This record gives sequence, C-alpha cells and structure tokens, in this order.
Amino acid sequence: MLTYKDFLETSKLQTTVFTPNFTFSTSEMLKKLLNMEQNIFDGDPFILPLPADAPKEIPRITLDSKDKKYKLEIAPIRINFFRNKIDENDEIIPNDVITPAVTILTQLLDSLRTPCDRIAIVIARNSIKHDAAKVIASHFCKDNFIEEPFNRPSEFEIHSLKKYSFLEKFEVNSWVRIRSAHMQDKSGIIHPIINIQQDINTIAEATKIYSKDDIILFYEKIYDEFDKILKLYMPKQ
Repeated sequence: MLTYKDFLETSKLQTTVFTPNFTFSTSEMLKKLLNMEQNIFDGDPFILPLPADAPKEIPRITLDSKDKKYKLEIAPIRINFFRNKIDENDEIIPNDVITPAVTILTQLLDSLRTPCDRIAIVIARNSIKHDAAKVIASHFCKDNFIEEPFNRPSEFEIHSLKKYSFLEKFEVNSWVRIRSAHMQDKSGIIHPIINIQQDINTIAEATKIYSKDDIILFYEKIYDEFDKILKLYMPKQ
C-alpha cells in the first residue's frame, strides 16, 4: 500500500502570478530584473524574440541560476518561479522555497505596477517503485478490477479536480495527478517511479485583483493544504 511517507521527496515546485493588462517591454523588463534585490539568478538571461502577436503565455525572458536549481520566466500574462531538484542529493524544502519565491514575485509586481488576478502553485513529488503502474492501480482500484482489466498495466494514471473555497478568501481549483513514470539518476540508471503532481490555482472566473497581502497569505498557508490533500489519497502509515 502507498503511504504519505512514500512521497516526502519534492522534485519540483512552481509558483505563478498572472498579470492582466500588462504592457510588456523586453528592454524595460530587463532593467527591472537587473535591479531586483536578489542574487540567485546568476546565469546568463535568455531572451526569446517573438512577434507582437505571439501567444502571451510564452515566456519572453528566462533567468536561471548557474546550478539550474532556480528559474524565472516572464511572459506578458504570467510570471513563473521554479525550484527544480537537480540530482538525488539535492533536497527541496517547500516552505524554504516559497518564501523567497513570494518575495521575488511581489517585488516584480510592485516594480512593474501591474495587478495580479490569479495565483497558482504546483508541487511534484516522486517515489521510486518497482512496477509503479500496478502499484497505483492496486492502491486505488477494487480487487475485481485488479484481476482484470488492470492486472498488468504498463502505465497508469488518475487525475482529479476539486473546486472549493480556501481560507474563505480564495476560490480555487485543486488538481491531483498520480501517474507512473521513469526517472534517470546521475549514474544513468532509469528507475520506475510514481509521480504525484498537485496544482492549486485561483479560478479564472473570479475576476478579482489580489493585493500583495493576499498573495503572501495564499502562499503562507498553501503547503499545509497540499499535505492535507495528499493524506486523503495516501494513509499516514
């Protein structure tokens, strides 16, 4: 049986703020980024030249840290902050990542003088499991389905969406995706894994502008919400 303790390893964390009615200028944006009070993005910036009518969700500017742990993407309608696990010895502690991420995102919003109308966060976790697809099927399906048709799946996935009020202030979508996958370690060995991706985002239909305090509150409380949801899918023991 899968348990909560199988998924204590975070492989990726993404925080996003959405920026409506934002007039994007690559040159002005670069000036703002260079003046940010942070030093984790010490790699060379990547600028993607695009025509004015290109889809607004495509990042025009990407900043990285030299070790590839951190990445910042800026598009006309969203700003994404990533923390990526770069090898098996690299540990991501979500709350230690969320705090600087929120600082950077809110600094940019203030500097750009642009509102935020949606907030999102995605956390991915992995667990190495032999016969991962069968393990997922056995965990979630009744015995008669395990006998057939789910007796020997090569891949397996479940996907769930809930909509509810978070902290009585944010109307959110809460996605959970649990799937079999593969992961290659530093030595080149490929391991079968179970990947759990959780995504909580404020609903697009809310047509609400979130203040800096709203954004801080959302991210301050969100990791406990992720854990609470995961424990519904995975027993504690």
